[in-house]
This record gives sequence, C-alpha cells and structure tokens, in this order.
Amino acid sequence: MKVMEDKKANRGENPARFQRTDQWRPVYSWLEALDLDDVIKSKDISDWLAANPEVNEELGSRHSRYHLMHYIKKCHMKILKKRKGGQQKPSEAGPLAVVEHHITPNLPATTTSNPLTNVPEDSDLYRVKRQEALSKFEILVEFEKQLSSIISNKKATQE
Repeated sequence: MKVMEDKKANRGENPARFQRTDQWRPVYSWLEALDLDDVIKSKDISDWLAANPEVNEELGSRHSRYHLMHYIKKCHMKILKKRKGGQQKPSEAGPLAVVEHHITPNLPATTTSNPLTNVPEDSDLYRVKRQEALSKFEILVEFEKQLSSIISNKKATQE
C-alpha cells in the first residue's frame, strides 16, 4: 500500500514525468542536467556509470548492461522531446501539404530492405527468423478465417 502512495505522490509532484523508482532517480537527475540536443551516447553512459559505482552496482545487480544502455537512452530521448515541447497534436500541426506522386509505369517497384538478405540460408539465425515468420503468417491466416466467418455471420443475420 505504501508503494502505491509513493507512486501517486511522485506523479502528483510532476504528472508529466514518467514513473520513476528510487533506483533510477540518480540517472534521471543526471539526464535532466545534461545540455545535449541529441540522445546520449553509450560511451557517455558507461563513463557516468563508472564515475558512479554505487548507482552502477545498484542498477547492474538488477538489469543487464544492454537493458541499462537501452533504457537510459530511451529516458534521455523522452526528456529531450519534453524539452522541445513534445509532439504537436494533429489539430495544432497546421494545414497539411498536398504532395503529388508521379509514377512512371516502366520503373521497377522498389523493395524494402530486408536484414536477412545478407544472412546465409544455412545459419541458425535464418532458420529461427524463417520459422518465426511462418508462425506469424499461420496466426494471421487463422485470424483472417475467424474474422471472415464472423463477418459473414453478421451479414447473414442482417439480411
């Protein structure tokens, strides 16, 4: 119950802040004190963690190094967005510009880049990704069948 009260108190102080636990407060304070226009680099994070061994030990005991780097960068990105005024609402964005696209029929269609095109087909990564894609496809096909039957049943009852 005490934890819930603490969380409500933290949000009450500054409702624009994202939820913060005590272990992350030094990181937030440091990030908010930075005067950068771009998201912080991994080397800067590593340097700060090395200079603050107690914070490094506290966070490192609960989170992987990858998670620390990723989360700190994500937090810094949110802080930067908040400083710049955040994202505009669509109603405040102003008029939309009309863009005309001229397509020449003789040009080949552009393909999106696929990170697996450079992965050898006999590698484990390729097989895992292919199996994952197949599973997702099968799930989508099953959902499509279910949705089609629901829609057809609704149409039949409406007629």
